[in-house]
Amino acid sequence: MKADPDQSSPVANAERATGIRAGIYWVLAGLFFVLAMVGVVLPGIPTTPFLLVMCYFLLRVSPALHARALQWPVVGGPLRDWREQGGVRTDVKAFACGMVTIVVGSTLIWSPLSFWPKAMIAMAAAYGVYFVIRLPTASDGQT
Repeated sequence: MKADPDQSSPVANAERATGIRAGIYWVLAGLFFVLAMVGVVLPGIPTTPFLLVMCYFLLRVSPALHARALQWPVVGGPLRDWREQGGVRTDVKAFACGMVTIVVGSTLIWSPLSFWPKAMIAMAAAYGVYFVIRLPTASDGQT
């Protein structure tokens, strides 16, 4: 009997949720998707961690929908990198840090906020950049 090469993948080993647990997982997948979309629009709110958690729940209630999420044009690549390599490519990290710098920087420069709210925004952005930089780095597939 031939061994299935996919048996070691997280997809093959994911336990399928049923009953009330499946309903809860659907709600949680939806919640984390909404939080990720909020993160796309608002600087300082992470997008990728919410998408990773969404994928965790989707995998257990709808492997087909999980597979579709991995094919999304913008976030599918980073999600696949995380699933397959446990990391984020350098160019994705650079893009995320650059976007935080541009959006938060422009907010700090042109916003009428007082010093303390700006300081809190700057600290939250700095922590977000620190978090992104510390993520494991995935190979970009080039040799």
